[in-house]
Amino acid sequence: MKVLGYEVKRVTNMVIPPQEVKTKEFTYMQTPTEIVAADVNNYKAALIAAKGKYVQQRSTIYDIYQNALDFDIHLKGLIERRLLNTSGKVFEYVINDEPSEIADNVLNDPDFTKLINDLLMVKFWGMGLFEFDKDFNYTLIPIKHVDPYEKAVRRVQYSTSAEDVSFDGLKNVVLVGNGNDFGMLQQLALYAMYKRAALGDWAQYSQLAGTNFRVVKYRGDVPDPARRLAVRTIVNNAGQGTLDLPDGIDVETSNQTSSSQNQLFENYVQYLDDNMTKLVLGQTMTTEDGSSKSQAEVHERVQDTIFDSDGKYILTLLNYDLAEVMASYGVSGGRWKFVENSTTKQSDEIERDLKLKELGIVFTDAELRLKYDIGEVQQNEG
Repeated sequence: MKVLGYEVKRVTNMVIPPQEVKTKEFTYMQTPTEIVAADVNNYKAALIAAKGKYVQQRSTIYDIYQNALDFDIHLKGLIERRLLNTSGKVFEYVINDEPSEIADNVLNDPDFTKLINDLLMVKFWGMGLFEFDKDFNYTLIPIKHVDPYEKAVRRVQYSTSAEDVSFDGLKNVVLVGNGNDFGMLQQLALYAMYKRAALGDWAQYSQLAGTNFRVVKYRGDVPDPARRLAVRTIVNNAGQGTLDLPDGIDVETSNQTSSSQNQLFENYVQYLDDNMTKLVLGQTMTTEDGSSKSQAEVHERVQDTIFDSDGKYILTLLNYDLAEVMASYGVSGGRWKFVENSTTKQSDEIERDLKLKELGIVFTDAELRLKYDIGEVQQNEG
């Protein structure tokens, strides 16, 4: 387009507008995540709106959840570690306690691991709506569009409308979790918001305190022109290291950095990280240096208990909540389970036997060789 003979280009709007998304069952206007300022008052207002007695507006609190996952690398790492422990296991489908191949089409699908991770994330979000299609394709409906009380998917995330679609009674749509649960991110996102605010203050402090301040001192009566010239000289030569000033003018350089102030920020951020670690993994000593081996072992057992709980949670969902969906893919008549790692099993048994030995229970050489399939030791003949 030309204006007064000059070529003028229209400026592109960098804000991504809402986009209409259509699945087999639903249509909704997906809106990008809003970055909510790291102000605890924003969190409080969002949580109150989400838990309204008559009308619930959850969009902002879920945006805060997503901000925590997007900006806090420590939190993201903790969650990925917890997800990997379950999704990294080997699954199998057994019928009459014998492995079956009827679930191979599901197990070999790349979306199966993604499904396990999305199901585990329900613990953090509180709920998740899954729409399954043919060939084991599925869509996780954006949580901001899910109305668990009306059992509908909102076309617009901020309000109800006549275009909302009910998922009640749809066999290929499964709601995992419930509308009264706001998940572990209710606490984790608050810690992440405190941390984001603290890191902002820390960065600002470092920028200001790390700047060298120059104090100009005048001895005797220095004329105003000489003063102005001295100030210009100081400003113009900042960072160059050399100043040529008239007699009677001294310059002192000072820095406001403080190790105690930096330590204050560091301890505060570490406190927030530790609390997030405790919420996600139940402990800190398997991720940070501990004070003793015995304490670390106790913390590791707590972590293993959480991992075991995640495994049982996933198996329950696959065997019960998703049983009808799995049957539509030809997977029925049996149950899902984990393939037991023989090396891990043997290590656990050895550890148990050593503890029994400490209690005075002694195994014979023959018993140990039979149990661990070691075989006989050949005697050297002289």
